[in-house]
Amino acid sequence: MLFALVLTAAQTDSLPILVLPEREGAWVVRIETSGGFTGRGSGSFTASSAGEVLCVLTGPCPSRLVPEAQQSLGQLVAGIPLSADASPRAPAVYPGICNDCVTTTLTVQRRSGDGERTTSFRWDETTQGTVPGEVLRLHSAVVALSRVR
Repeated sequence: MLFALVLTAAQTDSLPILVLPEREGAWVVRIETSGGFTGRGSGSFTASSAGEVLCVLTGPCPSRLVPEAQQSLGQLVAGIPLSADASPRAPAVYPGICNDCVTTTLTVQRRSGDGERTTSFRWDETTQGTVPGEVLRLHSAVVALSRVR
């Protein structure tokens, strides 16, 4: 019985994917969490420049971005460095260092005149200090959307 409870708690809900809009300057930010005491993470979020928002494992989630939030997130996304050779693979967080830590993966997709770029950042509580400040600010802004009513 306990095994079934632990197995159920470890299953995570899948966050639907938002498609990167076709226009230049378009963006999609995806935040996925896993691990922690239950193994389910602390919530997953996706937002796009088209105003779409999706949340899983959280309380309230807005159905759309208000224009001010859309503009603010767009400015934060523009501050994330996306080089031509940016890999969509996030660096590994080594298991065993923090067994009950929540692992966060933030992925940014952005379309510009020279094509589509994607980059990812992955961290937990023990490695958060290695994450660039602009990435953490973007993360905080997207997560804060779940607190907007």
